[in-house]
Amino acid sequence: MRVLVLGSGGREHALCWAISKSTLCKKLFCAPGNAGIKEIAECKNLNIKNFNSIKNFIKKEKINFVVVGPEEPLVNGIVDKLNKIKVKAFGPNKRAAILESSKSFTKDFCKRNNIPTASYKKFKNFTKAENYINKLNYPIVIKASGLAGGKGVFIIKNKAEARKTLINLMIKKEIGHSGKEVIVEDYLIGEEISCLALVDGKNYIPLLLSQDHKKIYENDKGPNTGGMGAYCPLPYIKRNIQDQINKEIIEPTIRAMNKENRMFNGILYAGLMLVGKKIYLIEFNVRFGDPECQPLIFLLKSDLLKILINCTNKKLSKTKIKWKREYALSVVMVNKGYPGKYKNIGVIKNLNLVAKKRNVKVFHSGTSLNNKNDIIASGGRVLSVTASDKNFNVAKKNAYQIVKKIKWQNSFFRRDIGFRAKKMK
Repeated sequence: MRVLVLGSGGREHALCWAISKSTLCKKLFCAPGNAGIKEIAECKNLNIKNFNSIKNFIKKEKINFVVVGPEEPLVNGIVDKLNKIKVKAFGPNKRAAILESSKSFTKDFCKRNNIPTASYKKFKNFTKAENYINKLNYPIVIKASGLAGGKGVFIIKNKAEARKTLINLMIKKEIGHSGKEVIVEDYLIGEEISCLALVDGKNYIPLLLSQDHKKIYENDKGPNTGGMGAYCPLPYIKRNIQDQINKEIIEPTIRAMNKENRMFNGILYAGLMLVGKKIYLIEFNVRFGDPECQPLIFLLKSDLLKILINCTNKKLSKTKIKWKREYALSVVMVNKGYPGKYKNIGVIKNLNLVAKKRNVKVFHSGTSLNNKNDIIASGGRVLSVTASDKNFNVAKKNAYQIVKKIKWQNSFFRRDIGFRAKKMK
């Protein structure tokens, strides 16, 4: 089988790494890819926003199967377009991808289908939003309704901060069209959980529960990022929590999407909050999380390509997934200044040390090659250093041992990934 993976992040590196080991994969391409993916797949510098360039490449290389990594092509209907030219692709169609592209739609969807979520109001008018925030008790949460690369959610401590956030989103349009409508919702206090499930339209298979770390600084301080680290499975979460997630979130979502003629096929990512013993939906994504994908894939024993094909062909009922009985933890290394402005010219040193380490893998995100063929840190998020072990603390220790050896000018990482695992005890 000739496979094309679309994307360039740590998620796509993890997907390519697993797909490259499949007995079904005869040739693997990635567009545009990165310096790490280049070692296991043929990378093509295609603009994945330009469907004609993707279509021409698919025809030229006789691609049989496409795996779409990032959300933007999905919400813009790339799966629909690929299906029209008789190419199978893993991921939801445009109608189903609205679960991620519109938080406004998703909040209303939850309300009409009795899926537990935080109480909310939505606004397209700045004055009405401003009047509403003046009546609230704080903290609250303000969200841009559209796609914002994980940076459209703001925890607000007071009225002044709320007004400033509304101005930035609705008046200054700092994140463009995505902030023209905002959601103002209750601030929930609890444990964040990521539940990713494979869904084939009817059947589903939940993957290992994981936990992301969105804030840039230790102890969950500072602005939101795309994710600074993740781990799975969650050491102290009981089995009944997964059952609760299935019954209260995943199953009603699948049923309601079918009822509304939005059949979902792909990865359904439920961002959740466990408040006491109750589960609330925070958001839906319609693709593998980054960095949650990296530790998940690192623990996967089954053939990923077979799983994705079965999901696309609506055969999940005949699919079984095997996992290593271990924990995996990923620490994301970034360029200092991220998620704001950063310098991106540093040559990365000591990556060769990882090859000698068992149960450790470095997945590349924002990396490229300079004219001397050195690997450089060219993006905001640069590397996801991932380690596994039967003991959670050993997995964490092994990941950080490698992180501390990898060097480049202006590198930065959080030193407390996995700290909330102890709080769940």
